Amino acid sequence: MNPARRQAAGTGSGAAPYRRHLSVLAAALLVAACAPAAGERDEGRSHVFGTLQTMPEKARLERSKGIRVAHLQIFWDRYETREGHFSSRYLDSVRGSMERLQRAGSLIEVSLGLHHAPGWLFDEYPEAAYVDQDGNRLTDAPNMVFSQTVREKAQRYVERVDREIGLDNFWAIRVGVSGTGEFGYPSGDGDNSYWAFDANAQSPDRAGRPPGTPANPSPGWKPGQRDYRGREFTEAQVSTWYDWYLLALSNAVNWQIEYYRSLRYSGFLKVLVAGSGYYPRDYKRAVQRHLDESAGNRLVALGVGFFRTLGEIRHRHNVQIVPTSLVDGTGKPRNNGCSPEDRHVNVLAPPHRVHDEWSSMRWVTRIARQHGFTLLSGESAGTRVSPYYPGVMSAAARQMDTCGLRGLMWAFDNNLYDGTPGSSLADYSAMISGYD
Repeated sequence: MNPARRQAAGTGSGAAPYRRHLSVLAAALLVAACAPAAGERDEGRSHVFGTLQTMPEKARLERSKGIRVAHLQIFWDRYETREGHFSSRYLDSVRGSMERLQRAGSLIEVSLGLHHAPGWLFDEYPEAAYVDQDGNRLTDAPNMVFSQTVREKAQRYVERVDREIGLDNFWAIRVGVSGTGEFGYPSGDGDNSYWAFDANAQSPDRAGRPPGTPANPSPGWKPGQRDYRGREFTEAQVSTWYDWYLLALSNAVNWQIEYYRSLRYSGFLKVLVAGSGYYPRDYKRAVQRHLDESAGNRLVALGVGFFRTLGEIRHRHNVQIVPTSLVDGTGKPRNNGCSPEDRHVNVLAPPHRVHDEWSSMRWVTRIARQHGFTLLSGESAGTRVSPYYPGVMSAAARQMDTCGLRGLMWAFDNNLYDGTPGSSLADYSAMISGYD
């Protein structure tokens, strides 16, 4: 078994007691045979740190400073340049980066880039685009929610990556749907765009819809409308329609997880959760207003009601929920962490102080815990969301520690070298040293 996969599969499996009974010689042979995995064998009880958009030429230095995880980005559009035609030059560049990270002893977390779909997909298959209630087409990300054709093309691409590169080489695979590869519908340009109006989403029969994606309960109805087919459209019907919209999104995440498992991938699958999403009171207000623009919450249209959608993920084994909002500036005090009392908060009916005072990652952590997830890790939000400052890494570490996260990925690797305040390699190394 590949070291990266062994390390993930062995977490929490009783491997540690077994290792204590290995002979000295066997332990030495294990270290020699797979040094990266041997160094990480107790990862289940320790924190693991990495960077996003890792520069391969910096990996060896960073590994020496305690940064164990390197991020590798693969782009679907750069690899499958025409349908069925794959760029050998791009493949060679990806292999080169991966091998350099491996030589550095890094665990590799990969973005397979399903959200970076090639242009030919939208040109040759119109259903690959999302469509909103006003007929606007969106090609920022492929329609993995309602198009079985898109899923089949994506699966063929992933199978090619597995054959030519090998998913075995990856410690973790990132999972998401939106244009940024996170758990939500793509944003587009509108504030109230619901991306459920392509032919497959509106069809009463399954036709081109993926298996497991339920039929639209009210085809033809559009957010904001107060009647439907000559009758009043009730709040209960609005809620039913919107719950279908969320369930379809969650199904796209489940499809990815189950597909990777069908390829016998046994590493970590990291479901990326951006920000806080909206809260139960936002959901109630939006439904009361029939999801019209006066609801004033574009997050509802994006489907980022994590208190509802995370519970729809069917798998827990080696599935990590990853708040990508560490040190995003939210909360009072800002960037606050978790408290033991948080476990008493019901995410389906939280008190007002949660909405007003909790940081984004604190809220997402509580949601994940309530829905039975035991594996959580985090990511810093990045300077485009909230500027970094001296002490920002200590704040991120405090959030990670108090919320029981298994580690964090720092956004971004280049910020360790470009003079960003509080974000130098020395800052990161010093913070990591407190957890070794």
